[in-house]
Amino acid sequence: MEQYRIVKLYARPLWERRTDRINQQTLHRNAAVVKNSARQRVRKVSTNVMAAVQSIERAFAVLRELSLGPSGVTDIAERINLPKSTVSRLLSALESEGAVAQQGTGGEYELGPGLAALADAASSDANMAAVVRPFLIELNEAIGEAVGFVVRSGRNVYWVDNVEQMERAVRVQDRTGFYAPMHAVPAGLALLAHLPVEEIDAYLAEPLERVNHRTITDPDELRTRLDEIATLGVVWSYDDLGDGITALDVPFRGASGSVEGALFVNAPSFRFPAPGDDARVEKLVVDAAKRLSDRFRIH
Repeated sequence: MEQYRIVKLYARPLWERRTDRINQQTLHRNAAVVKNSARQRVRKVSTNVMAAVQSIERAFAVLRELSLGPSGVTDIAERINLPKSTVSRLLSALESEGAVAQQGTGGEYELGPGLAALADAASSDANMAAVVRPFLIELNEAIGEAVGFVVRSGRNVYWVDNVEQMERAVRVQDRTGFYAPMHAVPAGLALLAHLPVEEIDAYLAEPLERVNHRTITDPDELRTRLDEIATLGVVWSYDDLGDGITALDVPFRGASGSVEGALFVNAPSFRFPAPGDDARVEKLVVDAAKRLSDRFRIH
């Protein structure tokens, strides 16, 4: 039977075998086209990535030159060995982002306020973290739970630092490096409640994003909650950061004299606060926030 199949296959008309060869050749050609197209796309993406990296490197070369003092396009181009047209494009892009500024029409370029603001922000966060951390360690030792602090970042809060006892079997997630809308988390509410009235009004005038089922998104209801927090001076929350999590948040004032951050204690509700221990914990955190505010005021 197998022998019969072989004979039958090769006994097919010549035009059918020719058609098979043509179809196979077409398939091979199509496969080659697809393969080459894929290679070209990969090559194009790689080229674009390399070009972007090169642009960043060149932009920093321009910024390093301007860090030495104001300079014109020609001088910069000569010093970093790039065409004037390239330097001109880089300066235009940097100027649109506020990283450089031109001294009048046709004048020299200098480092811009946008770059200075970034440097100040980085320095400010680093300095604040260095000042706050001893207070966090002190609170962690006294309370035995995770403590940390947040700062305001536009309409958000940013978790800057966290100190906890690693031997705890059950711990709350460390949110250091995370952002969240101020109205959606207890620490953010502590900050928002102590902003100037006009800033609170501006915040409430914008849409209030819902983060979880406990997020207050009604402006009037949120304003009432903020008034309560401003009166109490602290925020005790239950399940706002997640089911089974209790948190205490207390704002503190920075070097500007305004509320710039908030200390927090987060822990599983089954053990925090211990029965009858809430008043002691609150006093410890409120006292730390006051001393921290005084520390920034003095310096």
